[in-house]
Amino acid sequence: MKKIRVKPIFGNHQIYQEIVNHPPKGVEYLGIKESTRKGKYYESKKLKERFGRFLQKLNLPRMILIKPGKFDLVHSSRGIIPLTKKPWVMDVEHVHSFFGLNPRLIQKRLLRKFIEKKLAADNCKAILCHCEATRKAFFHYLNCEKFKEKIKVLYPSSHEFSLKKEKHKPVRILSIMSDFYGKAGPQILKVFSMIEKAYPNAEFWIRADIPKKMKERANLKNVKYMKYFGDIIPREKLLQTVYSPCDILFYPTLTDSFGYSLIDGMIAKLPIVGTNLFAVPEIVLNGKTGLIVKIPGYNLKDGYVQSFPFEKLKGNNEKKFIKECFTALSKLIENKTLREKMGRKGFERISKGDLSIPMRNKNLLKFYDEALK
Repeated sequence: MKKIRVKPIFGNHQIYQEIVNHPPKGVEYLGIKESTRKGKYYESKKLKERFGRFLQKLNLPRMILIKPGKFDLVHSSRGIIPLTKKPWVMDVEHVHSFFGLNPRLIQKRLLRKFIEKKLAADNCKAILCHCEATRKAFFHYLNCEKFKEKIKVLYPSSHEFSLKKEKHKPVRILSIMSDFYGKAGPQILKVFSMIEKAYPNAEFWIRADIPKKMKERANLKNVKYMKYFGDIIPREKLLQTVYSPCDILFYPTLTDSFGYSLIDGMIAKLPIVGTNLFAVPEIVLNGKTGLIVKIPGYNLKDGYVQSFPFEKLKGNNEKKFIKECFTALSKLIENKTLREKMGRKGFERISKGDLSIPMRNKNLLKFYDEALK
């Protein structure tokens, strides 16, 4: 079997760590950085975000010149358009990724036409959206008539980890927030305060960089606080020491294009309480692998945006949101059988279902083969 030699334009996120360390059979990725193999995305996330904001000010699409070489095709990512004569595919988290997730720039007609022309080119072979919500966003923002057949869904995935589950009496609820306000941190603390009063034996594990005043105001008793950017640890250790000891993942996010923490939660066999934001309902199947809480005022079809301004979650809307989060968590706290059943169902999607490595590799190899025909 002839190997397919792929020139990757990958970052250091776990999505690409999983691709290069567990590639499709017969595929060779060339020139992989060690930081990609080890998934060292969060070590430099803050710096990259500042650099991304600088690039947005240039008002230009993201592009990279590809030098000729001994490879069959290019696999780009994150909206970076490869300037090459070779066939190329791209995986992408959102249609806004072409401009560093800036939703304003795609409204500009000339920039939009430029993107449409590049995607319609003969050597652009596939646009691999991370989720169905992203696929729909393409049709909402662009005229896709000339390349609609190229737009497909390729879910990120993960290999399985061997995790030991320890026995413990209190129900442990885990929340992980890389962005305290964007991940509904203030609301999470308010929900936990309600849970603590109703279920004194509940335990909260929070991995986030929380303002000191917020902690003092919440005044939680049964809580284990962990820093986020102040304590970046390898993913395997994170799964074993943070995810695995817990019983529920509480992830009421207000900003996410996918939410890789949801994948890690399923690896650890945790039921998940998430929101109806963008791709979350595709990953957290309501009533099967977890419970979905609606964000008051958010509707996916209203622009197919992957964020809800946390400033709008105030007054009665915030009270309603907090109450529904409390109700969802209470349902899982009180029903161990349901928690474990949902956790197993989520793990099945990772181990042998639509979010598994075998399924991703089967689809990815098919897209590569089609690109080279």
